[in-house]
Amino acid sequence: MQTEKITLNRQVFTLYIQYQSDDNLRKKFNQLTNEVWGFDFENYYKSGYWDDNCIIYSLFIDDQIVSHTTVSTFETIVKNESIVLAQLGTVMTRHDYQKQGLSRYLMERILQDYKEKVSGMFLFANDSVLNFYPKFNFSAVQEFQASKQIEFRESSHQVRKLNLDDLDQRKLLETYVDNSIPTSSFNTKNRSLTFFYCYAYPDFGFKDSIYYIESLKTIAIVQKEENTMTILQLFQLEEQNIEDIILALATPDVDTVLFGFSPLNADYNYTIHKEEDLTLFVSPELEDLFNNQKLMIPILSHT
Repeated sequence: MQTEKITLNRQVFTLYIQYQSDDNLRKKFNQLTNEVWGFDFENYYKSGYWDDNCIIYSLFIDDQIVSHTTVSTFETIVKNESIVLAQLGTVMTRHDYQKQGLSRYLMERILQDYKEKVSGMFLFANDSVLNFYPKFNFSAVQEFQASKQIEFRESSHQVRKLNLDDLDQRKLLETYVDNSIPTSSFNTKNRSLTFFYCYAYPDFGFKDSIYYIESLKTIAIVQKEENTMTILQLFQLEEQNIEDIILALATPDVDTVLFGFSPLNADYNYTIHKEEDLTLFVSPELEDLFNNQKLMIPILSHT
């Protein structure tokens, strides 16, 4: 944990960084997160998957949290080069401390702290703050979602649904996450965030959507709704024909496949993807990449 005294607007704040192991401070953080976003990170912390790739920055006055931003770091490969990127998320300021420059301070501090540590940053901004991030040289870019129409055919590959409450099955997913080859044109490898979605938060995550195809050495995170199957993520130990994976996972009623990431080596249909009230912003280092390719931030990498 890092602690500093900060003076802003003639008020003295305490900046806490990476303090999640402090029970009292974490409780305050969870309270504000619940007030602003309607959930908290307590299950995530207790799951044991909150690691050093999730770094929390918070300003406190006395024992009250007043403003916060989270930094999540990812390993990825861009133009055949392995790099580290950062995503900013969980941005929030207590109502009675808004419009006092606290979010600006945290943004400037994080940019300074990470300018030599990462090769680029991205974030999702609510429509109410679209004018804020360009002040820090972030640009709005479009995302594109891949899709494919399919005809059902029987597959010889057996699919097994995983239950992550079983330690052995959870360890199996860990092995695949840690050792997976890249499966996306914008591959964001982050074990901590994967298990946030797949294990720590079953109420709004994907704990009930994890499927193992042993013969294809693949674990897929998949959801189905009516005639549409969404493959949110693939973890593979060896490169496989994605068509074989689709056929193994599809049921007879499925005729459309959507992807929650940008699949590699696939000639699919692409449409502009935008979640309601969210716009993707990227730092200057990533602007050309997103403007010149049809990419999507993997859904399991959102913060």
